[in-house]
Amino acid sequence: MDDGNPLPSVAIFLLFILLDAIFYGFGAAIQNVNTNDLEHQMEEGSDKARKLLHIVNRPTRFVNTIQVSTNIIGIITGAFILEQLGGRLTLILDRRASMSAPWLSILSLLIVGILLIVLLISFGIVIPKRCAAQNPEKWGYNMLPVVTFFMVPLMPFTWLINAVAFLFLKLIGIDMMSDNENVTEEDIMSMVNEGHEQGVLEAREAEMITNIFELDDKDAGDIMTHRKNLVALDGSMTLKEAVNFILKEGYNSRYPVYEKDIDDITGILHMKDALIAAENGGNASVPICEIEGLLREAHFIPETRNIDSLFKEMQSQKIHMVIVVDEYGQTAGIVTMEDILEEIVGSIMDEYDVDEEFIAESEDGSYIVSGMTPLDEVAKTLDIEFEEDDYDSYDTINGFLISRLDRIPQEGEQTEVEYQGYGFKILQVENKMIHTIRIQRLAPPPDTPSGPENGGESPVESENSLPD
Repeated sequence: MDDGNPLPSVAIFLLFILLDAIFYGFGAAIQNVNTNDLEHQMEEGSDKARKLLHIVNRPTRFVNTIQVSTNIIGIITGAFILEQLGGRLTLILDRRASMSAPWLSILSLLIVGILLIVLLISFGIVIPKRCAAQNPEKWGYNMLPVVTFFMVPLMPFTWLINAVAFLFLKLIGIDMMSDNENVTEEDIMSMVNEGHEQGVLEAREAEMITNIFELDDKDAGDIMTHRKNLVALDGSMTLKEAVNFILKEGYNSRYPVYEKDIDDITGILHMKDALIAAENGGNASVPICEIEGLLREAHFIPETRNIDSLFKEMQSQKIHMVIVVDEYGQTAGIVTMEDILEEIVGSIMDEYDVDEEFIAESEDGSYIVSGMTPLDEVAKTLDIEFEEDDYDSYDTINGFLISRLDRIPQEGEQTEVEYQGYGFKILQVENKMIHTIRIQRLAPPPDTPSGPENGGESPVESENSLPD
């Protein structure tokens, strides 16, 4: 091989790195540049903005030019520069190492190849792409003349490569002209997660976007206020009694009104309507169900109604509250517009709401828990995991314990249920519901492994189940 001056080969290689950096950096720039800023600058008469926006809006030809350019650079680097620099390194090693010529050539090519790859990827791809992504507009403007200059002579190669690819893909049944770039929900969620990780989206914003997508997976039965917690008015109440009740209860602005029982809802009473009617006088002693025009129409939906479509319907028809009925036509609960919004933005508290505390930790390390505490909140507090069937079957710790007892505990009964190393002692039962529970970690029996990591305990009802 020629053992002349190696500087020309080095200079050509550095030139190739520079071209690679320009093309890859420009590619990153047009992917990250703000098109709104470019459009604004174009409206102000910027010719550079017009040219750059033209490429941003039609990136296919440019992307193909980048691919052709970088492939040509790779081929030339491998075919000529690698051979020349490898040959020169072989001559240098030959003077200092006692190895056979074939092994020296292989070693030289390996060393030079690794060095060229590291330099080409680092300075020709990674670094320029990162720099361009930080300041895409400036990089795009500065590199635009160079890229435009190379696009013209490379156009025949680009066209030829596209033609060959088009014919081959057509032979195997792939149509390049079809639009297969449909954005999926997974794509958007991936971008949301990446935006959160990079600090573009705050945790609260990412959570809200995620909640919006999850709306389509939830039904009315998942978010409704259960009939057990429903505050409704008897239609036989007089207007005066209804107003006094509303003012005393003070938490809601709308109340379902029933005639015979909660399964016979006839309308919705708005607090504003009741106060106006009371102020006008004349109807104070008349039952609210008999006052013409006082009650608003009640809208009924099944438990299985998708809340995404329900939200749209309530928006379009200006409905604030709907009545949820089960498969037997009985009232299952209600869903309000606030319930749906809370699925997106989280709990909405106004100045009259009381922040309900489901779980309170005692000084001895035990927990006093409301029976209406969500099962997943109990699991998070105790750092345990309930079975999947439990989450599917019960919403609250009340439902879970009743299922373990296989009966409804009596008022005054203080039964204890053991589960995964904890004792769930019932403290108060009201209206066939477990109202209050004490949860305390159990001491493991001597020489007996305990806890979920060792298989845990199976749910067992304690022998101490007599009323105090």
